[in-house]
Amino acid sequence: MPYPNPFGRDREGTERNITGYKVATILSFLLNLTFTIMYTANAPANAHGHKHWNHTIYGLRDHDYTAFSPSYVFVSIYWVTLFILQIGYIWHLFSDNAVYVKQAAAVGSHFILFNLLQFAWVHLWTRSHWWFSELMLAINWINLVSLYLRHSNTPRWVHLPAVALPLAWVEFALFWNGAVMVHCSSLACRILANVGIWNFLVFAAFFLLVFKDYQVGFATSFLMAGLGVGQFATKAFALQWIFAFTIMAVVFLGSLLVAVPTIFSNEERTEATAGDRERAPLLQDA
Repeated sequence: MPYPNPFGRDREGTERNITGYKVATILSFLLNLTFTIMYTANAPANAHGHKHWNHTIYGLRDHDYTAFSPSYVFVSIYWVTLFILQIGYIWHLFSDNAVYVKQAAAVGSHFILFNLLQFAWVHLWTRSHWWFSELMLAINWINLVSLYLRHSNTPRWVHLPAVALPLAWVEFALFWNGAVMVHCSSLACRILANVGIWNFLVFAAFFLLVFKDYQVGFATSFLMAGLGVGQFATKAFALQWIFAFTIMAVVFLGSLLVAVPTIFSNEERTEATAGDRERAPLLQDA
């Protein structure tokens, strides 16, 4: 019997792909979690005698500081929260409720790919292979945007750990990684960064206005707070932290304005069947 392919499109609604989703999801999650913790605490092993090439994830922030270098405390809180929420998402794959299993499996292949590409980014980033790490982020951005367009109405417990938080992170990491990649520390580059930072306001506003997605909004606002703290701690007399806090405040207020009516009107992201036009009923029992 062939091993079930979790990336296969099973339109007949059988159970044969569920085992594959469970195994691949857990393995990809553990791979990303393990190496993120490992390279947060320790730099990769010395490569070809070039010790200066290898750093911890946050060591690069101090070694190659740019206009998009964030506070490591905020980034750590963000990722601890994301990992905890991802555990909750994985738990639903093992639920006795067939609807929960279907909703979780609907985004399974994108979730697996996100963790694998994030794992690759950590490896490349900590080894100073910034062009390749930027490529991993770009591919992951395409993966997550594709996921969003196909499954924009997933329930909150799926949307937050599998869609909103990963997408906001990759959007931010593209700029952080890109700034390190081109060694953006000159005056001209910082001026460009002062312009480029407003991309995050446009990014969050798009999802708030088009999809009423306050989860992406709050995630972006938190990352902007982290960027503002990181920039202020290093350059008190600069525009970047002022812009970061301004974007944080505007996006947070916009997200709040969208979130409060949505929550109190009970607009839950539970209509997975109606919002998922590509999949037939996935299974009969988990």
